[in-house]
Amino acid sequence: MDPVIALALRQFLRESRLDMGDLATAAGIGRATLYRRYGDRDRVLGEVLWAITHREWARLWQASEKRGMGKVIAVLDQAMRDTVASPALRALLERDPETALRVLTSQQGVVQSRLVAGLAELIDAERHSSDIPVTKLAYAVVRLAESFCYSDVITGAPPDIDTATDIIRKLLT
Repeated sequence: MDPVIALALRQFLRESRLDMGDLATAAGIGRATLYRRYGDRDRVLGEVLWAITHREWARLWQASEKRGMGKVIAVLDQAMRDTVASPALRALLERDPETALRVLTSQQGVVQSRLVAGLAELIDAERHSSDIPVTKLAYAVVRLAESFCYSDVITGAPPDIDTATDIIRKLLT
């Protein structure tokens, strides 16, 4: 992992926020250099959130004894549960919901595009056959998961992972 992103990850997990000035100081570079090399705060935050997600998906994938779409569904179910339970992410969603949703769910951001690509690979690896192209199916599943994981911020309803998993199961099996 890039050392500056690793510093940002530690800062985020420790403080549930990301301060670009503190990050530049910790990295031993100027703030302007940080922005030039890594982009704005949303971009760095996206890299941090993706690092957390990628590490978690890899852990869950390795730990699962299931096969086929059952494995994909089990990994997604637990990943959604871990997302909803993450203290750092919950703090970000409570403190700055607009930024959190923008970074997590925007097609232009780091997180959603990598989630879709990663999920498409998992679905493809487990040889799912469907009339729906795998990338479009992965996009639909990611959007569905986002809707149920962040429903408290989006609509005021509590997150509902059981329903999300049931719908995802119907889409993938």
